[in-house]
Amino acid sequence: MDCPRAVEGYSRVVGEVSEARVPGSTEAALRVVQALADVLRYCDSDVPKLLLQLVGKALQARPGSQTVRSITHLFLRRVLEFVPSSGTGNPRGEAVDRALAEVLNYVEGVREVISEIGSRRLEPGDVVLTYSYSTTVLRVLERAAKRGVDFEVYVAESRPIAEGRLMASALGKLGIRTTLVVDSAIRYVMKRVSKAFVGAEAVAANGAVVGKVGTSVVALVAKEARVRFYVAAGLYKFSPETVFGDLVAIGELENPELIVPQDRLGEVAPYLGRGIRTRTPLYDVTPPEYVDAVITERGLIAPQLVFYFAREFFGVDAQYVGVEKLAEEVGRLWS
Repeated sequence: MDCPRAVEGYSRVVGEVSEARVPGSTEAALRVVQALADVLRYCDSDVPKLLLQLVGKALQARPGSQTVRSITHLFLRRVLEFVPSSGTGNPRGEAVDRALAEVLNYVEGVREVISEIGSRRLEPGDVVLTYSYSTTVLRVLERAAKRGVDFEVYVAESRPIAEGRLMASALGKLGIRTTLVVDSAIRYVMKRVSKAFVGAEAVAANGAVVGKVGTSVVALVAKEARVRFYVAAGLYKFSPETVFGDLVAIGELENPELIVPQDRLGEVAPYLGRGIRTRTPLYDVTPPEYVDAVITERGLIAPQLVFYFAREFFGVDAQYVGVEKLAEEVGRLWS
């Protein structure tokens, strides 16, 4: 692989992330850093002028996802740590490989712990509702099934991308009894549900949870029905910028076909941009009072306390350094 191909591959990944074609926020983040690692490996002297721009594109591609920002932050931080101490041969390449391996191992470790902790919340006879696609939630349910817990799952299709269909398929492959329902049936089926589990894109400093649009509706209906609502999220999904008053951006997709079926698009098309417009936000915000607990690698915690536990991910004593600043520092190492 050469530099142009590495950059092309990175741009392709960022495009897929931007269009929400990569299911799961953590999967999207890992795809980004793996592609970014190729740029660092193969672009040599071009890295200083490319890196900040490429990182910026990834952050803009999924603006509501703290996961992409945090995993990129962790990867660049590890590159900075490992480059000076690498040995002979290709020290920068070795540092990139080591940094990427640490990120992958870290995420896998977090998922393992969360899946174990979360699975202990399921009891025989439970009926679980989940929304959108979350590898972490999937592993929680898989772990419970492997322990022999007898439960069933309702999955809402999760428009506009309908990742719930992918989640239902994954659960079906695991042999878990699963029912796929339309989003508008969430309140209808909630009367049968005993617990709700969802993933997250970000958790703000006040404990509010940014998730796929519709998550807040699930939380509201669960609260109304007195159903426990759990968010499975590693501490890397905490958004430190919100401590300083910045808001988590909510991105939108612009494809009207996400709302209007292809066979009906012709009926609406003459009015699009005039009398009719479409809006397809990717995320919404669930207030912390609707969340019973966030399942993290440090255990079940109240959403309002996520900030105190997340300090160990970003550093307790050190001042937080933004990912853009880290990109600049890494770029200088390649100059």
